[in-house]
Amino acid sequence: MSINTGLEFVAENVLPIIRSLVAKRLLESGYSQLRVARILGVTQPAVNRYVSKDYGELLSRAESLGISKDWILRVVDNVVELILGNREYEALEYLTNAVLMELGSLRLCDAHRRLVPSLPITCNVCSIFITGVSDSVIKNMEKALSILETHPEIQVVIPRVLMNIVEARPGAVNENDVVGVPGRINAHDGRVIIGSRPIYGGSKHLGKLIIKCMNVNPRYRSVASIKYDNKIENALRELGIRYAKAGPHESCSEDDVINAVANSLNKDPTIEAVIDLGGYALEPVTYVFGIDSIDVVLKVIKIASRIS
Repeated sequence: MSINTGLEFVAENVLPIIRSLVAKRLLESGYSQLRVARILGVTQPAVNRYVSKDYGELLSRAESLGISKDWILRVVDNVVELILGNREYEALEYLTNAVLMELGSLRLCDAHRRLVPSLPITCNVCSIFITGVSDSVIKNMEKALSILETHPEIQVVIPRVLMNIVEARPGAVNENDVVGVPGRINAHDGRVIIGSRPIYGGSKHLGKLIIKCMNVNPRYRSVASIKYDNKIENALRELGIRYAKAGPHESCSEDDVINAVANSLNKDPTIEAVIDLGGYALEPVTYVFGIDSIDVVLKVIKIASRIS
Protein backbone atom coordinates (compact mmCIF):
# COMPACT_ATOMS: atom_id res chain seq x y z
CA MET A 1 0.00 0.00 0.00
CA SER A 2 0.97 3.67 -0.32
CA ILE A 3 1.71 6.13 2.47
CA ASN A 4 0.55 9.05 0.34
CA THR A 5 -1.34 11.12 2.92
CA GLY A 6 -4.56 13.06 2.76
CA LEU A 7 -2.55 16.23 3.36
CA GLU A 8 -0.54 15.57 0.19
CA PHE A 9 -3.73 14.91 -1.75
CA VAL A 10 -5.22 18.22 -0.59
CA ALA A 11 -2.03 20.19 -1.25
CA GLU A 12 -1.62 18.79 -4.75
CA ASN A 13 -5.22 18.50 -5.93
CA VAL A 14 -7.66 20.53 -3.82
CA LEU A 15 -5.88 23.71 -2.78
CA PRO A 16 -4.63 24.52 -6.32
CA ILE A 17 -8.24 24.50 -7.55
CA ILE A 18 -9.37 26.70 -4.65
CA ARG A 19 -6.42 29.10 -5.10
CA SER A 20 -7.13 29.39 -8.84
CA LEU A 21 -10.79 30.19 -8.27
CA VAL A 22 -9.97 32.69 -5.49
CA ALA A 23 -7.37 34.38 -7.72
CA LYS A 24 -9.85 34.70 -10.59
CA ARG A 25 -12.54 36.13 -8.29
CA LEU A 26 -10.14 38.68 -6.76
CA LEU A 27 -8.93 39.82 -10.19
CA GLU A 28 -12.57 40.24 -11.25
CA SER A 29 -13.05 42.38 -8.13
CA GLY A 30 -10.30 44.77 -9.26
CA TYR A 31 -7.25 43.37 -7.49
CA SER A 32 -3.93 43.41 -9.37
CA GLN A 33 -2.00 40.19 -9.99
CA LEU A 34 0.73 41.47 -7.69
CA ARG A 35 -1.72 42.01 -4.85
CA VAL A 36 -3.32 38.60 -5.41
CA ALA A 37 0.15 37.01 -5.36
CA ARG A 38 0.88 38.63 -2.00
CA ILE A 39 -2.42 37.46 -0.52
CA LEU A 40 -2.01 33.89 -1.77
CA GLY A 41 1.67 33.75 -0.84
CA VAL A 42 2.81 32.84 -4.36
CA THR A 43 4.69 34.54 -7.20
CA GLN A 44 3.02 36.71 -9.82
CA PRO A 45 3.81 34.14 -12.58
CA ALA A 46 2.05 31.54 -10.42
CA VAL A 47 -1.04 33.76 -10.29
CA ASN A 48 -0.87 34.07 -14.06
CA ARG A 49 -0.88 30.27 -14.33
CA TYR A 50 -3.78 30.02 -11.88
CA VAL A 51 -6.01 32.34 -13.87
CA SER A 52 -5.13 30.87 -17.27
CA LYS A 53 -7.70 28.12 -16.70
CA ASP A 54 -11.39 28.92 -16.96
CA TYR A 55 -14.00 28.16 -14.32
CA GLY A 56 -15.41 25.18 -16.20
CA GLU A 57 -12.00 23.52 -16.52
CA LEU A 58 -11.25 23.95 -12.81
CA LEU A 59 -14.63 22.66 -11.66
CA SER A 60 -14.48 19.76 -14.12
CA ARG A 61 -11.16 18.78 -12.57
CA ALA A 62 -12.78 18.73 -9.12
CA GLU A 63 -15.75 16.71 -10.34
CA SER A 64 -13.52 14.24 -12.18
CA LEU A 65 -11.89 13.45 -8.84
CA GLY A 66 -15.24 13.16 -7.09
CA ILE A 67 -14.81 16.35 -5.06
CA SER A 68 -18.04 18.24 -4.39
CA LYS A 69 -18.31 21.25 -6.69
CA ASP A 70 -20.80 22.87 -4.33
CA TRP A 71 -18.37 22.54 -1.40
CA ILE A 72 -15.51 24.03 -3.46
CA LEU A 73 -17.63 27.00 -4.57
CA ARG A 74 -18.97 27.67 -1.06
CA VAL A 75 -15.46 27.68 0.42
CA VAL A 76 -14.21 29.96 -2.38
CA ASP A 77 -17.15 32.36 -1.87
CA ASN A 78 -16.42 32.68 1.84
CA VAL A 79 -12.64 33.03 1.44
CA VAL A 80 -13.11 35.78 -1.17
CA GLU A 81 -15.69 37.59 0.95
CA LEU A 82 -13.38 37.60 3.96
CA ILE A 83 -10.46 38.88 1.85
CA LEU A 84 -12.60 41.64 0.33
CA GLY A 85 -13.56 42.62 3.88
CA ASN A 86 -9.85 43.04 4.77
CA ARG A 87 -9.92 39.88 6.89
CA GLU A 88 -7.05 38.00 5.28
CA TYR A 89 -6.00 36.22 8.48
CA GLU A 90 -9.59 35.09 9.06
CA ALA A 91 -9.63 33.82 5.45
CA LEU A 92 -6.52 31.75 6.22
CA GLU A 93 -8.11 30.37 9.40
CA TYR A 94 -11.35 29.62 7.59
CA LEU A 95 -9.71 27.84 4.64
CA THR A 96 -7.51 25.73 6.92
CA ASN A 97 -10.45 24.73 9.11
CA ALA A 98 -12.73 23.99 6.13
CA VAL A 99 -10.17 21.71 4.46
CA LEU A 100 -9.28 19.86 7.66
CA MET A 101 -12.96 19.35 8.50
CA GLU A 102 -13.56 17.94 5.02
CA LEU A 103 -10.58 15.61 5.39
CA GLY A 104 -11.52 14.61 8.93
CA SER A 105 -15.11 13.89 7.91
CA LEU A 106 -13.67 11.37 5.37
CA ARG A 107 -15.52 12.99 2.47
CA LEU A 108 -12.35 13.20 0.35
CA CYS A 109 -11.48 9.50 0.72
CA ASP A 110 -13.01 8.36 -2.58
CA ALA A 111 -11.30 11.18 -4.47
CA HIS A 112 -7.96 10.36 -2.83
CA ARG A 113 -8.39 6.66 -3.64
CA ARG A 114 -9.01 7.41 -7.33
CA LEU A 115 -5.47 8.77 -7.56
CA VAL A 116 -3.93 6.28 -5.11
CA PRO A 117 -5.76 2.98 -5.65
CA SER A 118 -3.46 1.17 -3.22
CA LEU A 119 -5.09 2.94 -0.25
CA PRO A 120 -7.08 0.30 1.69
CA ILE A 121 -10.84 0.59 1.40
CA THR A 122 -11.04 0.67 5.22
CA CYS A 123 -8.64 3.62 5.54
CA ASN A 124 -9.91 6.27 7.98
CA VAL A 125 -6.59 7.77 9.07
CA CYS A 126 -7.70 11.35 8.29
CA SER A 127 -10.28 11.14 11.08
CA ILE A 128 -7.34 12.15 13.29
CA PHE A 129 -7.91 15.72 12.12
CA ILE A 130 -11.12 16.00 14.15
CA THR A 131 -9.65 14.51 17.34
CA GLY A 132 -9.48 18.00 18.82
CA VAL A 133 -12.53 19.20 16.96
CA SER A 134 -14.39 20.40 20.09
CA ASP A 135 -12.06 23.35 20.45
CA SER A 136 -12.03 23.89 16.68
CA VAL A 137 -15.81 24.24 16.50
CA ILE A 138 -15.90 26.69 19.41
CA LYS A 139 -13.08 28.74 17.89
CA ASN A 140 -14.89 28.80 14.55
CA MET A 141 -18.06 30.00 16.29
CA GLU A 142 -16.12 32.69 18.15
CA LYS A 143 -14.64 33.89 14.87
CA ALA A 144 -18.10 33.93 13.26
CA LEU A 145 -19.48 35.96 16.17
CA SER A 146 -16.57 38.41 15.97
CA ILE A 147 -17.44 39.01 12.31
CA LEU A 148 -21.10 39.47 13.24
CA GLU A 149 -20.18 42.05 15.89
CA THR A 150 -18.77 44.38 13.21
CA HIS A 151 -22.12 44.47 11.36
CA PRO A 152 -24.76 46.26 13.45
CA GLU A 153 -27.01 46.32 10.38
CA ILE A 154 -28.10 42.82 11.41
CA GLN A 155 -30.57 44.64 13.69
CA VAL A 156 -33.04 44.49 10.79
CA VAL A 157 -33.10 40.66 10.84
CA ILE A 158 -33.34 40.07 14.61
CA PRO A 159 -36.63 38.32 15.51
CA ARG A 160 -38.63 39.17 18.64
CA VAL A 161 -37.31 36.01 20.29
CA LEU A 162 -33.76 37.17 19.38
CA MET A 163 -31.31 35.49 17.04
CA ASN A 164 -29.09 32.51 17.58
CA ILE A 165 -26.61 30.49 15.57
CA VAL A 166 -25.20 27.01 16.12
CA GLU A 167 -22.46 24.83 14.67
CA ALA A 168 -22.33 21.06 15.16
CA ARG A 169 -19.35 18.76 15.42
CA PRO A 170 -18.92 16.47 12.40
CA GLY A 171 -20.90 13.32 13.21
CA ALA A 172 -22.93 15.05 15.96
CA VAL A 173 -25.68 12.85 17.43
CA ASN A 174 -27.53 15.19 19.82
CA GLU A 175 -27.78 18.85 20.83
CA ASN A 176 -24.91 18.45 23.31
CA ASP A 177 -22.63 18.01 20.28
CA VAL A 178 -23.71 21.43 19.00
CA VAL A 179 -22.20 24.80 19.94
CA GLY A 180 -24.63 27.68 20.47
CA VAL A 181 -24.93 31.02 22.27
CA PRO A 182 -26.70 30.99 25.65
CA GLY A 183 -28.62 34.25 25.94
CA ARG A 184 -28.85 34.54 22.14
CA ILE A 185 -27.87 37.51 19.96
CA ASN A 186 -29.40 40.99 19.80
CA ALA A 187 -28.55 44.32 18.17
CA HIS A 188 -29.61 47.91 18.77
CA ASP A 189 -28.17 51.43 18.81
CA GLY A 190 -25.48 50.42 16.33
CA ARG A 191 -24.15 47.61 18.49
CA VAL A 192 -24.36 43.81 18.30
CA ILE A 193 -24.89 42.14 21.67
CA ILE A 194 -23.72 38.54 22.08
CA GLY A 195 -25.51 36.91 25.03
CA SER A 196 -22.45 34.99 26.22
CA ARG A 197 -19.51 32.92 25.03
CA PRO A 198 -20.56 30.00 22.77
CA ILE A 199 -20.69 26.62 24.48
CA TYR A 200 -21.80 23.09 23.68
CA GLY A 201 -25.53 22.75 24.30
CA GLY A 202 -25.93 26.54 24.13
CA SER A 203 -29.16 26.36 22.09
CA LYS A 204 -31.41 23.34 22.59
CA HIS A 205 -33.88 24.26 19.84
CA LEU A 206 -31.34 25.00 17.08
CA GLY A 207 -29.22 22.12 18.34
CA LYS A 208 -32.07 19.66 17.82
CA LEU A 209 -32.90 21.29 14.49
CA ILE A 210 -29.39 21.01 12.99
CA ILE A 211 -29.03 17.40 14.18
CA LYS A 212 -32.27 16.51 12.39
CA CYS A 213 -31.23 18.41 9.26
CA MET A 214 -27.73 16.88 9.21
CA ASN A 215 -29.46 13.54 8.66
CA VAL A 216 -30.80 15.00 5.40
CA ASN A 217 -27.74 17.03 4.31
CA PRO A 218 -24.58 16.17 6.32
CA ARG A 219 -22.75 19.17 4.85
CA TYR A 220 -25.02 21.56 6.73
CA ARG A 221 -23.47 21.74 10.20
CA SER A 222 -24.67 25.24 11.04
CA VAL A 223 -27.93 27.19 11.12
CA ALA A 224 -29.04 30.65 12.28
CA SER A 225 -32.53 31.81 13.19
CA ILE A 226 -33.52 35.26 11.92
CA LYS A 227 -36.89 37.00 11.56
CA TYR A 228 -39.33 36.52 8.70
CA ASP A 229 -41.17 39.22 6.81
CA ASN A 230 -41.60 40.24 3.17
CA LYS A 231 -38.31 42.16 3.19
CA ILE A 232 -36.44 39.04 4.27
CA GLU A 233 -38.08 36.97 1.55
CA ASN A 234 -37.35 39.60 -1.10
CA ALA A 235 -33.70 39.72 0.03
CA LEU A 236 -33.40 35.94 -0.24
CA ARG A 237 -34.84 36.06 -3.73
CA GLU A 238 -32.63 38.96 -4.87
CA LEU A 239 -29.48 37.33 -3.46
CA GLY A 240 -30.24 34.04 -5.17
CA ILE A 241 -30.44 32.17 -1.85
CA ARG A 242 -32.63 29.14 -2.49
CA TYR A 243 -35.40 28.75 0.09
CA ALA A 244 -38.59 26.88 0.91
CA LYS A 245 -41.54 27.55 3.20
CA ALA A 246 -42.96 25.40 5.98
CA GLY A 247 -46.10 25.78 8.08
CA PRO A 248 -48.11 27.43 9.47
CA HIS A 249 -48.55 24.93 12.31
CA GLU A 250 -51.74 24.12 14.17
CA SER A 251 -49.85 23.44 17.42
CA CYS A 252 -46.93 25.18 19.13
CA SER A 253 -44.89 21.97 19.34
CA GLU A 254 -41.13 22.38 18.86
CA ASP A 255 -41.01 18.95 17.23
CA ASP A 256 -43.58 20.04 14.64
CA VAL A 257 -41.37 22.97 13.62
CA ILE A 258 -38.19 20.85 13.50
CA ASN A 259 -39.86 18.10 11.47
CA ALA A 260 -41.40 20.59 9.04
CA VAL A 261 -38.06 22.31 8.42
CA ALA A 262 -36.25 18.98 8.01
CA ASN A 263 -38.96 17.79 5.59
CA SER A 264 -38.41 20.91 3.48
CA LEU A 265 -34.72 20.05 3.25
CA ASN A 266 -35.57 16.45 2.50
CA LYS A 267 -37.59 17.55 -0.54
CA ASP A 268 -34.68 19.67 -1.77
CA PRO A 269 -31.35 19.23 0.09
CA THR A 270 -29.81 22.10 -1.92
CA ILE A 271 -31.95 24.87 -0.40
CA GLU A 272 -30.05 27.25 1.89
CA ALA A 273 -32.94 28.64 3.95
CA VAL A 274 -36.33 27.55 5.24
CA ILE A 275 -39.01 30.08 6.16
CA ASP A 276 -41.15 28.67 8.96
CA LEU A 277 -44.47 30.50 9.01
CA GLY A 278 -45.06 29.81 12.69
CA GLY A 279 -48.53 29.38 14.12
CA TYR A 280 -50.42 29.93 17.34
CA ALA A 281 -47.91 31.41 19.84
CA LEU A 282 -45.10 30.76 17.35
CA GLU A 283 -43.27 33.67 15.72
CA PRO A 284 -42.44 33.12 12.03
CA VAL A 285 -38.69 32.52 11.67
CA THR A 286 -36.23 32.12 8.80
CA TYR A 287 -33.62 29.39 9.27
CA VAL A 288 -30.41 30.01 7.30
CA PHE A 289 -28.17 26.97 6.75
CA GLY A 290 -24.49 26.63 5.88
CA ILE A 291 -21.46 24.37 5.98
CA ASP A 292 -20.24 26.11 9.15
CA SER A 293 -20.99 29.14 11.31
CA ILE A 294 -18.83 31.55 9.29
CA ASP A 295 -20.66 30.51 6.12
CA VAL A 296 -23.99 31.18 7.84
CA VAL A 297 -22.92 34.52 9.35
CA LEU A 298 -21.77 35.82 5.97
CA LYS A 299 -25.17 34.90 4.49
CA VAL A 300 -27.01 36.65 7.34
CA ILE A 301 -24.89 39.77 6.85
CA LYS A 302 -25.67 39.76 3.13
CA ILE A 303 -29.40 39.51 3.86
CA ALA A 304 -29.27 42.33 6.43
CA SER A 305 -27.15 44.54 4.14
CA ARG A 306 -29.55 44.02 1.25
CA ILE A 307 -32.48 45.13 3.42
CA SER A 308 -30.78 48.05 5.17
